[in-house]
Amino acid sequence: MEINDLVTEAWRIYEEAKKLLEEEDIRDSAEKAWLAVETMRKAILLAAKIPYEETKKVSIAIPVFNNILIALGAKELLDKYYTFQSTLHSLTFYEGLLNEEVVIIYITEVEKWLYEAERVIHKASKIDATEFLELVKRRMKIKSEILSKNKELQALRIQE
Repeated sequence: MEINDLVTEAWRIYEEAKKLLEEEDIRDSAEKAWLAVETMRKAILLAAKIPYEETKKVSIAIPVFNNILIALGAKELLDKYYTFQSTLHSLTFYEGLLNEEVVIIYITEVEKWLYEAERVIHKASKIDATEFLELVKRRMKIKSEILSKNKELQALRIQE
């Protein structure tokens, strides 16, 4: 997968979200808008030299994404990412809790976010975030080992 393909796909998905919004399908429109954001997130990671397969592994990709945006001074973009995750993906698509007017505001804000993300892609293409990736993988490995040892410790306590 190429960066430009992901950017094009993100915009195509966002256009689909707007069509669903016109059809008053708020729930699916919100999820498409979120998918556009997620697709652009993958493009940013790819631009920063993260292999595409790794961009799909949320437990690895999200911490790396956080580090990239903070390193590039794009904390506002990161904050909005989590706002969209909460409002569009969780509260609207899964829970159906937000009213239509609020959802429309967030879906509209996605367009601005996508433009900003494209600017970040240009900055991200000048860095190599593979060290972030390796640190996250090492941290996850240690965490897994700790959890495994914790289970072993618990089993010993039960035997006592």
